[in-house]
Amino acid sequence: MTTSAELVSAVRAASKDTPYVVRETPKGFDLTIDVADARWLAILKAHGLKKVFTHEVALDEAKQQLSITDVSNTLSWGSGGASPRLSAEKTFARGRVYEKSMRKEFGVDLRTGEVGKTVDYTFDAGEGRALVRDVALEQGWTEKMGREQKGGLIVGIAAIVLTIVVFAAIGISALLK
Repeated sequence: MTTSAELVSAVRAASKDTPYVVRETPKGFDLTIDVADARWLAILKAHGLKKVFTHEVALDEAKQQLSITDVSNTLSWGSGGASPRLSAEKTFARGRVYEKSMRKEFGVDLRTGEVGKTVDYTFDAGEGRALVRDVALEQGWTEKMGREQKGGLIVGIAAIVLTIVVFAAIGISALLK
């Protein structure tokens, strides 16, 4: 049986040399893409894009259980063009987020005239969850559904039941005519 502090320490060790950073919270810890990492900073700076993806991990030390809630935040902005303009867009998702993205861009070096990659990255939201799950399993912890996942499951089941009831009512109504 391991403590919460030991689990956090093990996740921190497993995330070393990755773009993730571990921050302790009152309920457990957050595993967040470290956007200050130099390889990400150039992308964000050059394209007016700020993407932060966090896995919020709540720990129940007594039961040796954890829940993982994904939080995706994106902010993009821009200005200029033919006429002066300023635009911004923010998107947010919370719960179990399945997200994969990649971006490759090529450009010309203004000093040398050489063509090369200016942006080259991939992102998979499942990697952070897998990192936490693998370490937790090694430490003897189990995962339970978080509040958002339970709520989403209930809403999904309710929508299915409602759809079945509506189609049954339509079918019965058609038979009675």
